[in-house]
Amino acid sequence: MVSTMGIHLATEGRLPPHGPTPLVQEQEVCDNDYDDDNNNTEQRSSISPKQTPDSNNNNNKNSNLLFTIKQNHYGYLSAYATDFIPKHTLIFVELPVLRGHEIETATLHHESGTHQCQADDDAYMIDLGIDELTRASIWELHDQFVNTYAPNNHPLSSPNEKRIVGIVKSNAHHSNDEGSRGLYLTMSRFDHSCKPNVGYGFNGWEMRLYTTCDVRAGEELCQCYSDMVYFCNRVERGEFLRRKFNFDCICRGCSNNNDDEQLSIESDARRERLRFLAESLAKRDRTAATKGDLEMILESIQLMKLESLEHNISTTYRLAREWALQLGEDEVKLEEKYGLSSELYMKLLDLSKGETHPDTIQARMKEILNTQD
Repeated sequence: MVSTMGIHLATEGRLPPHGPTPLVQEQEVCDNDYDDDNNNTEQRSSISPKQTPDSNNNNNKNSNLLFTIKQNHYGYLSAYATDFIPKHTLIFVELPVLRGHEIETATLHHESGTHQCQADDDAYMIDLGIDELTRASIWELHDQFVNTYAPNNHPLSSPNEKRIVGIVKSNAHHSNDEGSRGLYLTMSRFDHSCKPNVGYGFNGWEMRLYTTCDVRAGEELCQCYSDMVYFCNRVERGEFLRRKFNFDCICRGCSNNNDDEQLSIESDARRERLRFLAESLAKRDRTAATKGDLEMILESIQLMKLESLEHNISTTYRLAREWALQLGEDEVKLEEKYGLSSELYMKLLDLSKGETHPDTIQARMKEILNTQD
């Protein structure tokens, strides 16, 4: 979710409820150490979007960035590829500036009325040990819910001021590894699309962003805010995004003209079919897969590719491989017949989870044992 001084950015996927404001040309993301729940010191964030290979930074995972944050045709800031980026390329890795219990505590303070204004939220972040530059970067993120807060008489409160709870609701990502949300400064600069060209995964709190298709130089880089839109037609996902994130989606998957209405109808049919398959497969016994189960999951993979929904395809891919092997297919047939090569599966795991993630390590060990057999 991208912002200019917190005002909503209408980029690839969102329609702005407010008019434009002056652009902030300089966007810095700083490094800041802190103590987490286990008293271990970790970075609160990663690097600046403007880093070059010569930058003095202790995180080399993001050297020579393939994207930049710049003004789009709506007059706001968004993420764009600076060069051609091949499919399945890791483009950014980042740690959150707020996470887990920090976010949940801020939410509770807001809901209980303990925090009544932005000044209260800022004092809370100071108590967490977040430095001034990082706090300023957080306040520059968009709050899509700024017009939903009840007025109060707090002397430090001002009209239409942003709040931490709204910034989190507008920008935070949920890490399945940690079971909670994290706020990522740079990842928040990537707008939404129901047909994204980037996906993301987690290794603990570390968020990993990668391309799910070839991306042209100058093309906007968009993520998908929720997997729920995978299984919804245009009307359904429009209602969901409006309810969940308080914006109207105008991405290439939702906006259409008379020339491509038929394409949109076909897309809706694929999404509805994908939902049916997902609901059907959820009822199956994964330890006793049938030929029909394999056919359904292979169809799901094909539909996800047609709809540019390869964000979480590694999970579906893994299950398809497991079922095919259960049904007696060997590794050669997996690749030749279904395109389910172990090489591609490991590539997807490395992209979404990283080589040190337990799932990746376990998969590599399994591949080694299968080779020895």
